[in-house]
Amino acid sequence: MNDYCNGIAYATGYFANEENKRYLIVRNLDKWYVENIAKETGYNAYESKHNFKRDGKNQWVVKCRNISEIPELSEIKNLVDFFRAYIEIHGVLDLANAKDRKGNPIKRLRLRIYGNEDILSFINKEIPAKEKKIQYIKNSIDEKYIGQTCALYYQSRAEILEILKWIDGSPKNVSIWNKWENTLQGIHL
Repeated sequence: MNDYCNGIAYATGYFANEENKRYLIVRNLDKWYVENIAKETGYNAYESKHNFKRDGKNQWVVKCRNISEIPELSEIKNLVDFFRAYIEIHGVLDLANAKDRKGNPIKRLRLRIYGNEDILSFINKEIPAKEKKIQYIKNSIDEKYIGQTCALYYQSRAEILEILKWIDGSPKNVSIWNKWENTLQGIHL
């Protein structure tokens, strides 16, 4: 697979074992990502009610029975394509409430990237920004602890704009980039 699809697989895929055979399954609420994997692997994407109760809508799925492994992070050749896919899926670009030096309320640009520690460490070392401390977040549903995830927080407008400029390219999920552009319109560049 190309490295954009590898980014999708790392972000939203997992390996299943069925009848002593291991294969890649990719699930996502956004059909765009699953269709990219389907096109790259020759399999069909389909709608699934898996986690409908949790998500409130159907997921899209592709079972890639011809893929039993994906490259290690150190083997990724096109970092930009890999990071673009991963950050589109696990990145949140928003405006946080803050105060200026005079104490007046302002909106400050923020980029958060979520995921497991290994992937975020890889991103942290390669992305065009100062290395950040990985944040550890405890996840709970209905006050019941369900696990931990990690996050990188970028709050420097210059760094965020540099990251977005660096990862921009093709292929990309235009609907995500349009949302990001709308967010950027909310600040004074």
